[in-house]
Amino acid sequence: MADGEKVKDEIWLLRKALSRPNYAVMTLLLKKSPRTTRELYLELEKKFTRKTLIITLRELSLDLNIIQPTHIRTEKGYGLGYRLNPKVKGVINGVKKFAKVLEGVRNA
Repeated sequence: MADGEKVKDEIWLLRKALSRPNYAVMTLLLKKSPRTTRELYLELEKKFTRKTLIITLRELSLDLNIIQPTHIRTEKGYGLGYRLNPKVKGVINGVKKFAKVLEGVRNA
């Protein structure tokens, strides 16, 4: 194995998708979708740097296909926005349920 190369197990892609910035974007889009890029930046600018958010949106849309770019009608015409891939909505809700179960087990 070369330096810097990570071992990929069965859930490496899930871990990548559930990183803090990725999960933050997904939960915002789960609440209201589609959202403009500007809306996402305004909501998350205090938690993450702009560079992190740019990388996150690129990763979620191009690499993972978790969010999908779409045109959104604005006051000035159309703008770029993102919507959550419909197949992913159930996964996010399942992750939330699993987290509650784990919390209950930990506190028992």
